[in-house]
Amino acid sequence: MGLGKSGLALSVLMASAGLSHAVTLGGTNVPKEKFVVYLMIGHSNMAGQDLAHSDGTSDPHGWFWPVSATTAKQWTLAKEVPNAGRATGISGHGEGGPSMPLIKGLIAAYPGYYIGVINNASLSATCKGVNNGSNSSGLDPADNRYFKGTFLYQQLIDAAKAAQAEATIGGLLCMLGTVEATRTDQTVCSAFSDDISQLVKDIRTDLGMPNLPFLMGAYENGASGDFAITKPLPATIDAQIKLIPSKLSLSAVVDSKGITMLDDHHYVANGSGQPLWASRAVTLIQTNKWFPDGTAALATTLAPAAARGGATSGFAAGTLWIKTSDGIWSADGRAPTRGAARIADKAAWAPLPDR
Repeated sequence: MGLGKSGLALSVLMASAGLSHAVTLGGTNVPKEKFVVYLMIGHSNMAGQDLAHSDGTSDPHGWFWPVSATTAKQWTLAKEVPNAGRATGISGHGEGGPSMPLIKGLIAAYPGYYIGVINNASLSATCKGVNNGSNSSGLDPADNRYFKGTFLYQQLIDAAKAAQAEATIGGLLCMLGTVEATRTDQTVCSAFSDDISQLVKDIRTDLGMPNLPFLMGAYENGASGDFAITKPLPATIDAQIKLIPSKLSLSAVVDSKGITMLDDHHYVANGSGQPLWASRAVTLIQTNKWFPDGTAALATTLAPAAARGGATSGFAAGTLWIKTSDGIWSADGRAPTRGAARIADKAAWAPLPDR
């Protein structure tokens, strides 16, 4: 059935007024800009392994989107009832990860907003390197990765695109590296920061969000045994993670020092475990002014030092640009269109600090 003249006029008026879509959460109609969703990817620590101490207390402002193929795709009130089983956790693969404390931390930090997460963390997952050791995910090792073209990557993109129609994507959080450090090799580990940077750039491109903030979990400092940070490959991954902010704009690392361990490489779900990690992530979002509440500092955040040298940066038409001796580039290294280059506000550029 067509809109008719009056319906068409109303739709044009709504579009011109900038009115957004809304979603119904627990019987409340929530505008898109008031529902902020975070994407969470990673291995078993991001899924959560401390089932006994999962947070089963919900908050009417906290929601999650199930990604499991056997679960109805709809916003669900966030909670993880202790010992209910890994499949019932927010990721569908574990309980007691950082999702619940992150949701509650952001609700407390930004009253009046609804917070959601899409978490498809998978046991034994890697970034680009293929796991050649134990793999408890049930996926083929080639699929159990976060890299463009893999199963987990596409699962995340599909869910995020579905959410974009009714929510604001606030950022991407990641815990990866321990599997690379124990079940791959030196070549894979030495390329980790480049692989993670490319992963984030691809996600930003596929979602049409070049300024999507990225938080990377530091290597688990309290890990022990084969996972200990003093071992050669864990030490390589630790160093590689610390390089990411110098290679990727709008990124930061969540410190893991002092976080209580459940076993040789997972965090506990209570106390100074996952809640401490989540509180550090919330603090980074706050201090960097990355929360999309209308005061976000994404427009003025400088890109990392570019290999070309002599770079300056500025914000124009909703995208972070870098000006170098060989032209104007976007924050992820792609050349903008000529039109975009012409409208860049050169007066707003500032010297790019060494990093």
